[in-house]
Amino acid sequence: MKTKISIFISFSIIFIVLLVGNKNFASAEEKSYFLTSKTLLTYCQSSLPLEDGICQGYLAGIADSIYSGHQSNFVAICIPKGINSSDLKKIFVEYATNFPEFFERAADGLITDAYARKFSC
Repeated sequence: MKTKISIFISFSIIFIVLLVGNKNFASAEEKSYFLTSKTLLTYCQSSLPLEDGICQGYLAGIADSIYSGHQSNFVAICIPKGINSSDLKKIFVEYATNFPEFFERAADGLITDAYARKFSC
């Protein structure tokens, strides 16, 4: 019985991921980016664990990109030690809600703006 339940849960999670991926991520033909700021904000404001995970994972990925120097040619951002993905989420949500005119922009651009404002070197 436990095996049947875990298989059902596994297939359910896969189905949800595929459903979310097909619904909110654009194809390469439509845009040159995968996630809009509005979609990311929706994930970040969600109480669903999967959507919160997408939010925090995406935000941490951008932070890692900044730490590794991939964006250092474009912006000067110095994220201090001790900042976690929950902190990054709060910063993004606060910033994004103040700039709805950028909701159709690629999510990484608005995140970078938020980080640059909060953590300028």
